[in-house]
Amino acid sequence: MKWQIALGTLSVVATVIVLAIVAAGEPRRMAGFTTSYQARQVETGALIFENSCRPCHGAQGEGIEGVAPALNAADLFNGNRLRAIGFAGTVQDYVRATISSGRPVPSSGTNYPQRMPTWSQRFGGPLRDDQIDSLVAYVMNWEERALQGGAEVTQAPPGEVVGTDITVPLPAGNADQGKALTEGNLGCVGCHILGATGPAWLPSGDTPGMGDRAATRFGQADYTGHAATPEQYLLESIVLTNAYVVEGFGPDLMPANYGQRLTPQDAADLVAYLLSLR
Repeated sequence: MKWQIALGTLSVVATVIVLAIVAAGEPRRMAGFTTSYQARQVETGALIFENSCRPCHGAQGEGIEGVAPALNAADLFNGNRLRAIGFAGTVQDYVRATISSGRPVPSSGTNYPQRMPTWSQRFGGPLRDDQIDSLVAYVMNWEERALQGGAEVTQAPPGEVVGTDITVPLPAGNADQGKALTEGNLGCVGCHILGATGPAWLPSGDTPGMGDRAATRFGQADYTGHAATPEQYLLESIVLTNAYVVEGFGPDLMPANYGQRLTPQDAADLVAYLLSLR
């Protein structure tokens, strides 16, 4: 009987020791779990951003001039942007609210061609709560970098811009390079392919693609520009955005400074890509 009591006592002591060891390592284990979970959340958010947000906000959240504001920016994370609109919550609250319900009314002093759409299913958008959480985590992941200077935006080298003379000879264009430009920092696909803010580039139903339309557009009776060839018309639509405004769209929707942002090779590549859309 005594040995059974002794054995039971030893078992209790051993159990207590094991539990103490497990408990001592629990904070470290939970910290590792949390770090792993947050990393996966950021990775998921990056994929959502690439598919849904990059066309307007840029590949690294650096923003696209005239299209959408920068998210990887100091004024967002240091609170200046929030104070400017009178938002009293945290930056994370602001990011979550903006992604979830959109921004149907632009902030004072801004006039981007598209309003920020609603993304949360709670407000009629396409994303679940966990996807919204992942997207918020990805944006918030930029905080340290943004406060140190933010994402770098590549500009055309000084003296190598295409300008606004549509008769200037361009080098041979590469359609694949042009497509990459439209999907990158220029933000073209956000308005012309993914959205309907600007004239659609791709063919649809009885409407031909931009390449075919460019071949005849400059000869129409209502054309108000100065192009004499399809190539000149497309270049004019990029660097002199109000020279001719397509029916059904308003002026000043496109950024007016592409002539100062693009090199002649960039412009040639864009024209080659647009001509390929038939």
